[in-house]
Amino acid sequence: MRFHRNMSSEETVEVVIPLVKTITNLTFRNLSYSAGQKQLLRNISGTLKSGRLTAILGPSGAGKSTLLNILSGFKTQGVSGRILINNEAVDCHKYRQLVAYTEQDVPLLHNLTVRETLHYVADLKLSKNVSYIHKTKIVNDIVALLGLQKCSHSQAKTLSGGERKRLSIGLELVSNPKIMFFDEPTSGLDSVASYQMISYMRDLARQGRCVATVVHQPSSELLELFDDVYVVVDGRCMYQGSLDDLIPTLEEVGFTCPPYYNRADFVLKIASQRTDDMDSVEKLIARADTAINGYLENGSTHLEECNNLMAESRASAQYPIAWWRQFAVLVRRTALCTLRNITLTRFRLLGHLLFGLTIGSVFYDVGDDGAKVLSNVSCLILFLMFIVFANAMTVVLTFPLEMAVFVREHKSNYYPVSAYYCSKLVADFPLMLAGVSCFQLIVYYLTGQPNETDRVVAFWGICVLFGWLAQMYGMVAGSVFPLDVSPFVVPASIIPAVMFSGFFIRYSELLAAFRPLTYVSYFRYGFEGLAQVAYGFNRTQLGCSEMFCYYRKTSKVMEMLQMDPNRYWYDVAGLSVWVAVLHVLLYASLKVRLRRNR
Repeated sequence: MRFHRNMSSEETVEVVIPLVKTITNLTFRNLSYSAGQKQLLRNISGTLKSGRLTAILGPSGAGKSTLLNILSGFKTQGVSGRILINNEAVDCHKYRQLVAYTEQDVPLLHNLTVRETLHYVADLKLSKNVSYIHKTKIVNDIVALLGLQKCSHSQAKTLSGGERKRLSIGLELVSNPKIMFFDEPTSGLDSVASYQMISYMRDLARQGRCVATVVHQPSSELLELFDDVYVVVDGRCMYQGSLDDLIPTLEEVGFTCPPYYNRADFVLKIASQRTDDMDSVEKLIARADTAINGYLENGSTHLEECNNLMAESRASAQYPIAWWRQFAVLVRRTALCTLRNITLTRFRLLGHLLFGLTIGSVFYDVGDDGAKVLSNVSCLILFLMFIVFANAMTVVLTFPLEMAVFVREHKSNYYPVSAYYCSKLVADFPLMLAGVSCFQLIVYYLTGQPNETDRVVAFWGICVLFGWLAQMYGMVAGSVFPLDVSPFVVPASIIPAVMFSGFFIRYSELLAAFRPLTYVSYFRYGFEGLAQVAYGFNRTQLGCSEMFCYYRKTSKVMEMLQMDPNRYWYDVAGLSVWVAVLHVLLYASLKVRLRRNR
């Protein structure tokens, strides 16, 4: 099917979007869903037809968005009823491939342009047999169809509300779905943008798709674009049918619409004030149920239990491309977003550089002076504190924003949790490594630590493990806590680890009840590891800038810190265990986040 979008008086863009070749009708019967004590859907049934645009109307709290969440497959827990496509039950994975759902506010990756966003979706959603040239043509057609040419090279964070809405539709068009749902796509848009948005949806329906959208108080002009209307009241269907039959049906039970009155407003008025004429509304609900059930009884097949469907679907291919291809695409995308994120790149690297120079200048040449041992030990703990805050806090401020995108894409069948998880670890690691290495080398040589290759490498190893731990700690906090809570949780939870590091209070001076906590403090392993590198490994004596230096012998320093010699690899093992545990916690938190949103 061809569409001609007039861009100006002199320019016409021809867009070719493939027709949906097969008729796809969706029917649902006796859907029920409760949230706590409140029942949001009550045995609601209906049918959505291919080639027709359906408006879902109803007062606030009627269950419209809940219905779309269930029909799209985004919400599965606590749902009972049957969903059929062309009167046949379809397994869950295949169903998710047929259905596209655009929520009211679709989260986007802010640092990607419109074209890049669509290209990455094409790479994830289209088969490996689709060439790059064909993918580019699909992206170009979608950009032209939705009128996004002017902003096609703009990053998502700079888009207007209408452009974001159109881009969110474009994300679903990439895979050419047969069934499309939209939740209040006109919210926040002016009348002109709203009309354009619904016009795009009408074009999509005319190509043979089954398209349904929740609209909130549409104008008369907007309502005329719809073919069918589905009215929801208190979790039940009050009317389903064509727009032309709406007013005659209401008149049959005694509701007369005044001349020149908006039909949508009239229906919402009836649905909102149902207590005034309970019998008439109940008649409408009964009539709708009778009509829908009569249609559904025609050869419909019972839907299997969800557990059986999930068992069947494991045998079939859930994703259009292999896992390693998903991983490669996600690594490229995450790396690009990270490089464009000023907080994660420029400020982070600049912070490591400037703070390294600052610490190195303040603690200049204290590492080989027996008279300045306490200052050097203070420098080591300060070193670790900067690494943990610089790497944990930058991640915790950005990761929660990506979580919403991850949840949406996983629900939309883009990729499994494991592909996203591994890509995130790989893409973010080089930047952390570069920052920590730069910081460590500057501070190490300015503060006059031992200029021995083995010690430099050992010192670097502890710093990298600590930076890795800090980055994982920030990711876990960002995935578990919302953005307004995590910046407080991370510093507050780091303080106890610093307290039991052995720097502020020695191990023997702790109460017996607190001593076991030193073995779970990652700051203990980091601090002890750096101290081992600086004063262990058979280092005999330090220089002395005064007449007498009590700590000139390194054994005296280790006694003062109450540290056993030759425990470097023990400390490396302790940090490695912490890193491994945080990896497991991150994966578990991603799974829990998805389960919470089911």
